[in-house]
Amino acid sequence: MNYLWKPVFRTVVKRKEAWLCVGFSIFPLLLLIVDLFNTNFMQLSAPEGSMSFVEFFGAVESVQYQLTLPIIAFIYLVISCFHDEITTGKMFLFKDINRTKILNAKIWSIFSIYFTYFIFTFVTSLVTYYLHLVHMSYTSGTFFPRHVADLQYVIISVLGIFVVTQLCILIAVASSIKLSNGFTMLIGIIFALVTFIAPSLKGLRYFLPNGYSNLVTQMGFGTALSVMIFMSLVYALIIYGFANHTFKNLEY
Repeated sequence: MNYLWKPVFRTVVKRKEAWLCVGFSIFPLLLLIVDLFNTNFMQLSAPEGSMSFVEFFGAVESVQYQLTLPIIAFIYLVISCFHDEITTGKMFLFKDINRTKILNAKIWSIFSIYFTYFIFTFVTSLVTYYLHLVHMSYTSGTFFPRHVADLQYVIISVLGIFVVTQLCILIAVASSIKLSNGFTMLIGIIFALVTFIAPSLKGLRYFLPNGYSNLVTQMGFGTALSVMIFMSLVYALIIYGFANHTFKNLEY
């Protein structure tokens, strides 16, 4: 992380798109409102006394990712930080600064927004679980699951979602440098949709990080975690390398 990160982050965090992204972290709190009405929307179900907080948080992460809206918001943030600044000429202000440093500062700023969103989602999930859901018959009131296998599944599942979201952000960065806003949004959404179905397809689950949530029992926790992290790093380096090359050769 270079000296540009702080000023770039201050600029990024002031954008309305950044606040929209972080705003999705209040999603778990909607359960407090929904349960006041007689509706099947967002209703949870599990065997009596079985759902721990960690399992609830894993379910929240999964539902948020499948909603697509947070992903779209982050792609929109990427577009505003890259393509919009390039087309409006704002990027020209950085002409005397090393372009790799500019790229890194912007990427880390967007990642920081996502990390903030992730932490806030954890906190709102904690509040929802221990102030409301702990009184429900299907929750256990414990922080961790009773069985190690369940904990391992949740760790791989949550980490998989975390990683594919970072990859989606990097893909949006690489796309937005050259392509229009519409194409960048389309590419990001297609990637997200592919990752949605990855865990359900035997052939595809081995090639995407979040697919390993269904392979923990088969491969073992340590192996599944190691392969997932290694694969994610390889994908990230390839995408980042392409984005850096494109950004360096960009005329603005």
